[in-house]
Amino acid sequence: MSKLGRKIAISIIVGGIFIVVSFIAIDYQSLTPYAYSVIVALLVFIFLFGFSMGQNFALPVNEILNSANNISKGELKRINLQNETKDEIEDLAKVFNKITQDFQGVKEEVKTLEKSSDIKLKTKELLSGQVISALEEKIKNRTVDLEKAISDLESLKHQLMVKDEQIYNLNMMVETKRRKK
Repeated sequence: MSKLGRKIAISIIVGGIFIVVSFIAIDYQSLTPYAYSVIVALLVFIFLFGFSMGQNFALPVNEILNSANNISKGELKRINLQNETKDEIEDLAKVFNKITQDFQGVKEEVKTLEKSSDIKLKTKELLSGQVISALEEKIKNRTVDLEKAISDLESLKHQLMVKDEQIYNLNMMVETKRRKK
């Protein structure tokens, strides 16, 4: 029996015992053996009735509590009260079912958003990879062009040195011919 069931049962039993004791106190001297058997039967009935009512009231609350624990673990199950109570407990169960249903919707929406964000992330990664590949290819092409330009420059530099030497030699020949004249 749950704590709530015990509290309800004890309240009913204590109240019933109080009523029985009050009736006994009213006319204590005139009690017969038959009256004692009725009192014992009444006390047994009060105990059984108290435990029964405690169990009856606590069962739907326990069911809601178990469902709340299941939801906290990620299991989304509706509450199905075995008998309609037509009171606040049934209203609480209906509200709880609505919350469970809304939570299920939110959970599904989160999954959809996760899938969507995964797709977007993969697309961005793919595009980033393509951009990086394109940039690397461009860098390679530019490097090849730069190396060719450096090679051409070196060749021109060598040709310029050869031409400089030829000009120098020609200047020396002209100078030598001037001196000879």
